[in-house]
Amino acid sequence: MLFVRRIATLLACTAAVAVTSTSHAELSANLGLVSEYMRDGISETRGEYAAQLGTTYIHTSGLYGGLWASELKHNDDHTHSEWDLFGGFSHPISHNWGIDLGVTRNTFLGDWESNQQSYGEGFLRATYNQSLVLGIRQTSNFMGSEFPRRVLEASYTLHTASFDFEFYTAQHRYLEIDDDYNFGNDNRDSYWHFRVGVERTYHQYDYRLTLERTNLTSDYDAGTTFQFGIHRYFDLW
Repeated sequence: MLFVRRIATLLACTAAVAVTSTSHAELSANLGLVSEYMRDGISETRGEYAAQLGTTYIHTSGLYGGLWASELKHNDDHTHSEWDLFGGFSHPISHNWGIDLGVTRNTFLGDWESNQQSYGEGFLRATYNQSLVLGIRQTSNFMGSEFPRRVLEASYTLHTASFDFEFYTAQHRYLEIDDDYNFGNDNRDSYWHFRVGVERTYHQYDYRLTLERTNLTSDYDAGTTFQFGIHRYFDLW
């Protein structure tokens, strides 16, 4: 999600507040288009494009919240969109280290079965020097399975004057599995997701090219995938 990439900026703002003792808030929105929507390394649009939008409120106290949405294109159900409501608290704990914790409510729209896949997820992340991120996400009812899932993730972003280069990996694990809910067979409870990307922000536009890969079987639309996205940001407040 796009709001995750704004946490480094938030930490910088909250650090400044600690010095100046002033209060400030920011409200922004974005509209975008991606060549394919990849969710945790798995395609949600069957190789087709997706329109996306979002809005984010950030306060220099560290509190933030917002809404993010993406178009979905499935073959096996009538789900047509994903709407994620998120909120959290982010704050520096030293000169280099910061912490970010919050919750996300992932909602899927389409028909009754689509709505049953909606779930809430908590997350905790530690950031170092606005580049290294170590995080954990966990839900007790992943995609309506009633089984818990945990994600351990790590990323490093190399910042240059013109581009940002991201290196990301995550392990996705069901904490319980059965014949219906697993990652390929009734003995497989996890998979790995890898991503490398380059991003360029120019004026109010964000351009992003990524290469994604998982070790899932061919039963999933999760092979090696290139994705390009462009988003336009609007400062509302």
